[in-house]
Amino acid sequence: MAVAAGALALTLGTTVAASANGGTGALAAGSNATLNSAPQHGRTAFSTADTGTAAASSTWMFGIDGRDSGGTLWDYPPKTSGGWDTKTRSGTGLKSATGFFKINSANTAKVNLYIRFGSQLRMYGSTSGTGTVVGNGWNIYNAFVTPGNIGGAAYPDLLARDSAGVLWEYLSYSNGKFDSRVRVGAGWNIYKEIAGYGDLTGDGHPDILARDSAGILWMYKGTGNYKAPFVARVKVGAGWNGFNRMLGLGDNNADGKYDLVARRSDGVLFFYPGTGKASSPFGARQQIGAGWNAFNYLF
Repeated sequence: MAVAAGALALTLGTTVAASANGGTGALAAGSNATLNSAPQHGRTAFSTADTGTAAASSTWMFGIDGRDSGGTLWDYPPKTSGGWDTKTRSGTGLKSATGFFKINSANTAKVNLYIRFGSQLRMYGSTSGTGTVVGNGWNIYNAFVTPGNIGGAAYPDLLARDSAGVLWEYLSYSNGKFDSRVRVGAGWNIYKEIAGYGDLTGDGHPDILARDSAGILWMYKGTGNYKAPFVARVKVGAGWNGFNRMLGLGDNNADGKYDLVARRSDGVLFFYPGTGKASSPFGARQQIGAGWNAFNYLF
């Protein structure tokens, strides 16, 4: 499979749009992320302290990607003002793929796309080519989550749950490769969905969400320590069993807080705006659209 180049230039202090790179038989990568950049009081990229100085934190928004039953991959690129743009075909011939996730490995607007074929995981970056083999044996995992930098190092990380229900953490490098895995804990097979990207509680550490079979949504607050990345879970609420896919795609309304996207079993997609508060992490949901059950893999 060939991969189309799709690098983005990023200029701080201005708003930068992500371009979508479609390709005929090619897989476009590097077009799924936008760093919201604005002057201090815009609060779309840099949180502003009471003194008026820009803090070091920034927020990201990612596109929605979905594979349809024919094996075609579609990308809905993010708008810097919030929301998503019209879909663009970004890949074909992916019917045999068994897993997808994406990471902006170098903390830039260039996104690495990872695809699992059988037991092999391949990375597709922002240059043309057939991808890079990350490793083999990845068929032991049945869930992938890319929550951001949970380990306290320099770059975003990966969580993967194996078939026994053990959750593992992979610290990453700027080149998109991963360090040796670290065990987070067992018992994660009680969850139907695990999702999240970024700090949902305002303490500076990325958090994750998990929905159990009873439809209860739980939050695991991040610690920033890769040896023990989460504290004990806290209940967010009940009634979430109507959703068959949950996605953490960053700050999708450009308000400086991280959000959640959830697909209901009838294909209706909802947006839950983040509040940045641990006690009530999301505001009232908003319907994005219908027909999203056309995708058999959404990420």
